[in-house]
Amino acid sequence: MAGYVRQSAAEIQDTLTIDAADLNNEFNALVSAFNNGSGNTAGHKHDGTAANGPVLSILGDSGLGTPLNKIIIDTPNNHLEFNVNVSGSSVEQLKIQDGKIVPTTTNDIDLGTSTLQFKDGYFDGNVTLDGLVIGSATAITDVDTDLSAVSGSDDTVASAKAIKTYVDAQVGGSDLDFSGDAGGSQSIDLDSQALSLTGGTGIDTTGSAQTMTFAIDTAVVVDKTTAQTLTNKTLTTPTISSITNGGTVTIPSGADTLVARTSTDILTNKTLSSPTLTSPVINTAISGTAFKDEDNMSSDSATSVASQQSIKAYVDTQVATIPTGDITSVVAGTGMTGGGTSGDVTLNVIGGTGITANANDIAIDATVATLTGSQTLTGKTIDVDNNTVSNIEVDNFKTGVVDTNLSSVSANDDTLASAKAIKSYIDGSVSNVTASSTTTFTNKTIDADGTGNSITNIENANIKAAAAIDATKIADGSVTSTEFQFINSLSSNAQTQINSKQATIDSSARLNANLVGDGSVDNTEFGYINGVTSAIQTQINTATTDIATKASAGFAVAMAIAL
Repeated sequence: MAGYVRQSAAEIQDTLTIDAADLNNEFNALVSAFNNGSGNTAGHKHDGTAANGPVLSILGDSGLGTPLNKIIIDTPNNHLEFNVNVSGSSVEQLKIQDGKIVPTTTNDIDLGTSTLQFKDGYFDGNVTLDGLVIGSATAITDVDTDLSAVSGSDDTVASAKAIKTYVDAQVGGSDLDFSGDAGGSQSIDLDSQALSLTGGTGIDTTGSAQTMTFAIDTAVVVDKTTAQTLTNKTLTTPTISSITNGGTVTIPSGADTLVARTSTDILTNKTLSSPTLTSPVINTAISGTAFKDEDNMSSDSATSVASQQSIKAYVDTQVATIPTGDITSVVAGTGMTGGGTSGDVTLNVIGGTGITANANDIAIDATVATLTGSQTLTGKTIDVDNNTVSNIEVDNFKTGVVDTNLSSVSANDDTLASAKAIKSYIDGSVSNVTASSTTTFTNKTIDADGTGNSITNIENANIKAAAAIDATKIADGSVTSTEFQFINSLSSNAQTQINSKQATIDSSARLNANLVGDGSVDNTEFGYINGVTSAIQTQINTATTDIATKASAGFAVAMAIAL
């Protein structure tokens, strides 16, 4: 600890007598080292200066010897490292060094998110970007300095110089060059001349509000929508949608005649492609590849028509094979197949998912779980609130479900700890107190009156000065603290002083104790000094010193343990 200096290193050693002053000096040095400011209230700065504690080289997860989330002060490289727990490993994200905030891995760290954004940004320097997205627009990836050839997408911006250069080049010429279908090339001085757009035969021009409108003259030109009369015009292969009975239509002469929609006509040598015939009348024989005359229906075609005779012949043949009797048909019911209307008829039981129809029975197959069978259930959910799952062993758990080593566990509550793993982890984390171990208790209370509890080998050094042992705890306890103070004023041997009061005192002439001194000590109290073997005052002074010394030493030891 910065600021702490050993005070009694030579005196506090094995086999030596440790006085209260030694421990007091050491304790005072500790107090001084922890003190930072007036009144012992300021605490530590941890700046490496005297009395302020050491500078911390790492800040991390509270209570962990090896934190995963931490800030490391890298003194050799002069930067701060920021590490974050990623899937159970401490991964360096970024570092701060002189004039720079640098990510550890390129293109890995975002500044803000789509929902948690920074407000304003201020930069006095260059900002280098791979792309810039403003609002929901296309990302801008570059600055165009030449507009003669630009990107096909809105992914670049034009510099002011590029815009000026391009505009100056486009409007730099003051002439507008043009040419017509006839007449050759012409030019207009945009600064001094006006371009006139004049219509021609069938074309009218009208100018208004920077707009020139071209329109056909319907008195001269035929348009699509105007009803007009054509005179002396020839139409080559025209398409006429309708003819109004307002004139005369000449039908071509010769063998070509027209069939009217409502007239009755005979078509000869005509082929109709995909016609729709409504109530057709067929008076003669039918011919063609789609017409079949087969008594056995051997073609079995879905696109052909059978003759009347072939249909009758086929049906007669099939009916002749039907036996006669009471049962005319056997129909398969629900869950069965087969049946028929003639001959030997077989009905078959249909199996299904998990059911197999055998020759002699119907049985479930191996895909169905039975009460006593050993099967593996896949994709099933068991509600343990309404069912009982018994005899689960460690081998029944999926690999990775049971943790057998708690020194490193999953970051999620997705594994179970085995009993052995729990015991090993606790045994390794908790220091057990044994009969032979040396252990320092902090903030513990021991009830000496509790069943089976006892505190032994208490020495003078273990008693605090403030303990103030009551006099009733001395000898047989018959002397109170007040009575014990009565001998405070003794200045010499009490026995000698008593003997000097009367020359001869024997068993026949015993003095009453109240005749001694001021008479305040009675015979019972006087008898308390029976067995005194040396000066009471000296003994008392010695005992008082020892008690004070040991109490002070005990207090210092207790405070050191508490720290």
